Amino acid sequence: MLRTAFDGSHRRRIYVFRHGDVSYVDDNGVRVADSTIVPLTPWGREQATMTGKALANIPFDRAIASSFPRSQETAALILEGRGLEIEKEDAFVEFQGDAATRNAVTDLNELAYAFRNAHVPGERYIGGDVFEEVYARVINRFEEVLKEKNWETLAIVAHGGINRLFLGWAFGTGLANFNAIDQNTCCFNVIDVDTHPETGEVVRKCVRTMNTAVYDIPKESSHLYSLEQIATRLQKKANA
Repeated sequence: MLRTAFDGSHRRRIYVFRHGDVSYVDDNGVRVADSTIVPLTPWGREQATMTGKALANIPFDRAIASSFPRSQETAALILEGRGLEIEKEDAFVEFQGDAATRNAVTDLNELAYAFRNAHVPGERYIGGDVFEEVYARVINRFEEVLKEKNWETLAIVAHGGINRLFLGWAFGTGLANFNAIDQNTCCFNVIDVDTHPETGEVVRKCVRTMNTAVYDIPKESSHLYSLEQIATRLQKKANA
């Protein structure tokens, strides 16, 4: 469906999803050694199925998902029955911390609030990825996708940290408000992007909705931030 803004700009819509619920803690209460390969939990699969049903009438004509299994699985469930190819995108994978640094953490506050200094130049995520470098990686690829003319309504399935980067780009704030944004599992954000009809240059961006989870619209059950939830699960296992 071709959309046109009041001034004649070409308006396209992007739905940015976070993957469904996963567990980074094994049955022994230990954080998994490789967080990149964890699958969705049964609740995560249910979240994705519910989301797909709620958005059944959205005319997606392209889908891109982070190459991590949890994003691929979420995308497949949300878009089930549409016949869309889900493109794997390494540029949209989640922030990775340094394993040695993570294992040395004894204060779970360091995990629960690991995004607090994302705006500080050179700051790393738990001793690993530099926030600025990941922002450049993600947004460079995202802007390449915006230049491609083979879609009108795009689905991107990524991660909590990565989605914050898309939103920072849309708000024009970069990493400045990174720590002030949260993303519930299997939430979606809607971003409209207007481009010049001749040059393709981005002329405006608008966030239409943010962190919408169809299973909890009023956020009644969502009082912990996403990283706080991970820290809480680790704490509960340690105290069990």
